[in-house]
Amino acid sequence: MSQQEPELITIETIKQRLNDKDLQCHYYEAIVNSTKDMIALTDGERIIDANTSMIHVCELMGKKIFAEDFNFTNFFEHIDKFGYIYEGYKNKRWYELALERSDEGYRVGIMNSSAMHSFNLTLTRLAPFETIYVMSLTDVTSLMGYKTTLEEGIKSSIKDRDRTQFLLRQYDKAIDSATLVYKCDLNGIITYANNALNKVLLYGYGGLVGKHISILRGPSTSDEQYRTMWNKLKAGKIHKAIMENLDKLGGIHYFDVSIIPIHDERGDIVEFLSLRHEITEVMQAKESALKTLQEKNKFFDQVSHELRTPLNAIINFTDQALESFDEIFLDEESRDLVKMYIERSHKNSQQLLHLINSLLDMAKLRAGKEQYEMVRTDIVALIGDVYEATGSLNSKITLEYLLIRPDHSIFIECDVFRLRQILTNLISNAIKFTHNGYVQVRVKEVGDECWVEIEDTGSGIPADKMDRIFEPFEQVGVHDQGTGLGLGIVNEYVKGMGMRLEVVSSLGKGSCFTLKVSIKG
Repeated sequence: MSQQEPELITIETIKQRLNDKDLQCHYYEAIVNSTKDMIALTDGERIIDANTSMIHVCELMGKKIFAEDFNFTNFFEHIDKFGYIYEGYKNKRWYELALERSDEGYRVGIMNSSAMHSFNLTLTRLAPFETIYVMSLTDVTSLMGYKTTLEEGIKSSIKDRDRTQFLLRQYDKAIDSATLVYKCDLNGIITYANNALNKVLLYGYGGLVGKHISILRGPSTSDEQYRTMWNKLKAGKIHKAIMENLDKLGGIHYFDVSIIPIHDERGDIVEFLSLRHEITEVMQAKESALKTLQEKNKFFDQVSHELRTPLNAIINFTDQALESFDEIFLDEESRDLVKMYIERSHKNSQQLLHLINSLLDMAKLRAGKEQYEMVRTDIVALIGDVYEATGSLNSKITLEYLLIRPDHSIFIECDVFRLRQILTNLISNAIKFTHNGYVQVRVKEVGDECWVEIEDTGSGIPADKMDRIFEPFEQVGVHDQGTGLGLGIVNEYVKGMGMRLEVVSSLGKGSCFTLKVSIKG
């Protein structure tokens, strides 16, 4: 007998009992046919018997379950349990897989001509047979449709939520990078400040929350301006202004500000929203431009005066010389007078030429076009020459002009012509502004540097001008003569040759300029 024969006998025995009108079988048949679930006896390949629901549903789906060619392999489109479990998975048949987890159902799909229908599947052995199973199918197609719709809805909601959160993060990042924001209540207490504002004002994350907005108030904001702003806001009007605010360390910042009253559904003001953009750099640039304009206007006034004075003198002396020209050869006194006029004209012409050269020098320095011829030079000898050359500038009996220098040479690298100009300018200024006491030039070695100190007991420099004396067109005193270009040119030459120039001064007691140069051995 083949291996299939016992199975065939079993199936035939069951069919015979069903056909023999066995009372017990009819009893259970009546129960099974009363349920809407699809119930069948199967050996895993074919259906032995089925209840009314099974036969009816399968007929509607165009499935002939008692046909000779019927096979479950083609009947179930898929079988899944926590993912897809398919025919042949783990080298097992579908019913073997289902029996492995008989306590948990599987879902199967049966395809009709137009759609897939879903069923929950349970499978149990029919005792005492080992290869006969009771299969129950419950139609969950509608539930699966609802489930799919719900899942898709949840997925869509999650996706929309995630997309919204992503966009909100992008918006928040964009606002943080472009706008400084805070909110405050009706009493001026800050309830929110974005990270960008906290960072700009040096308060750190959340540092402004809980503080009154008055801590931001700049020193130039008057009480009247502050009251006007609050009255306008409490009246429900938007306040726009350029505002000066202080950071945590007292630094001043400028903002282009819009403060907007926020209303509730009844129209009552519940808080104020401040949107601002920092314009500190713009305001600083504006102040710098105004200062530059003022300096230029001052310069043009000074230059106009300085040019006009020698030019007027030259014209006047020339006119007088021309008027006396015919008498030159007849009168010795006239010749002497004309000679004096010409000498004065020559002196004023030199003064005018010096002024023009200074202007040209400053223009070249500012344009970065000045070239330096750096050579190895004995600075001790050079200062001795400058000291001798400037001695004639001191015509004051009450002023002592001194030089203190070492007996040996000290070599540096410099542009000799420019260094001579620097020293001449500093010494001439010291002599010019010192009427009693002394002007002393000292040379000494300090480490690997040579220091040249020019000290005087003159009028000194006011403290409020100490940080501006090297700026072009800047003068120490209101009544000082000249354009104020001298120290500006000196400072540019010093920097151009890699040297340093420092100054200490006391008003009414004198000044000391120190030129520091690296020794080259």
